[in-house]
Amino acid sequence: MGNPVIVEATRSPIGKRNGWLSGLHATELLGAVQKALVDKAGIAAADVEQVVGGCVTQYAEQSNNISRTAWLTAGLPEQVGATTVDCQCGSGQQANHLVAGLIAAGAIDVGIACGVEAMTRVPLGANRGETGSPRPDSWDIDIPNQFEAAERIAKRRGITREDIDAFGFESQLRAKRAWDEGRFDREISPIEAPLLDEQKRPTSERHEVSRDQGLRDTTLEGLSQLKPVLEGGIHTAGTSSQISDGAAAVLWMD
Repeated sequence: MGNPVIVEATRSPIGKRNGWLSGLHATELLGAVQKALVDKAGIAAADVEQVVGGCVTQYAEQSNNISRTAWLTAGLPEQVGATTVDCQCGSGQQANHLVAGLIAAGAIDVGIACGVEAMTRVPLGANRGETGSPRPDSWDIDIPNQFEAAERIAKRRGITREDIDAFGFESQLRAKRAWDEGRFDREISPIEAPLLDEQKRPTSERHEVSRDQGLRDTTLEGLSQLKPVLEGGIHTAGTSSQISDGAAAVLWMD
């Protein structure tokens, strides 16, 4: 039996929809992070025995086993195997569980867990509906969307609009303070991505992205004036996750 431990980890900055990373192909985004992890750890890429990546929308640029295509796109050794998993909503976490499990079982000594979602280029749900629904007529399970689920939880736990706005405001303040203090510097691998033109189309010019794009100045008063996403609800655009582009990778060893 092996003893799996995390040796190194890195991630890209997080870009907004149609933002700093949106001009980069999804495989290039993940591949850049995979290579950055190998370089950061100072290991030989050929020593990696398995790559497992998480990705929810495995369609278009993210189809055809993106963990593998990204690895090859980055120029990493073709003899390294890879697989991609979809576990909604914890695909990247499941990738880590699988790599750790392979090491614990004695199947491998070195593995990489990773994940990517380029939501600008491959929107959530893009892989549904073209050739049929994944839910047959016999499907009768009530699975609410994320906003409905959040509203149900808030009602059950007695969370108010004031509570959620205050939490969101404090989250922005803490994130900005952490960035200003350099607390994220070690985990970030800067990414080179195409600059966009006025129509948000990628150009031949490139720029380095080294900071999360979602941070912005806000006020508690401003948050309180936003309309709820659902009528009668408490969650707004200001207290919801943005549509993002990003990737991350973790090196596991015995």
